[in-house]
Amino acid sequence: MIPLASQQQLDQIISGLNLDLSWEYAAMIQYIQHASMLTGPEYTYVIQELLEHAQQEHEHAVIISDLIQYLGGIPTVEVATRLTSLNNVEMLRQDLQAEYDAIRRYLQRIEQLEALYLYDSAQKIRNIVVVEQEHAIDLEKALGIQKVRPASAYPFSLTP
Repeated sequence: MIPLASQQQLDQIISGLNLDLSWEYAAMIQYIQHASMLTGPEYTYVIQELLEHAQQEHEHAVIISDLIQYLGGIPTVEVATRLTSLNNVEMLRQDLQAEYDAIRRYLQRIEQLEALYLYDSAQKIRNIVVVEQEHAIDLEKALGIQKVRPASAYPFSLTP
């Protein structure tokens, strides 16, 4: 029998995972729509990346759905808010913000799962975070976001 406090924590986790699931559905839809709407030859590679991201978001949704069921919950069919734009840069910024938000939520979920000693479930979420971080890096590069500080880019001197 699970203690009441632990059951309440588990219910919170399931609720959070259902929120995450609704955002995974939204991310998949948003990526597909944005890939269709991006225009210009400079976005040819980005379009392919977004479609790959959509497929990976689908895979995340399946993992989370199975995890919810494993923990005793019922996976949601609700879809979170999707964002649209006719501006290429704005679409990519919307996608990047969604990735940042997902990473933040998943790191919280890992802490919650580990507090209940559910390390196996936390590992599944950790694996998803790795992919979400790769998505964020791809989008940052597509947007030209440079995180390297100029002084630290070349810590050595090019002069003799």
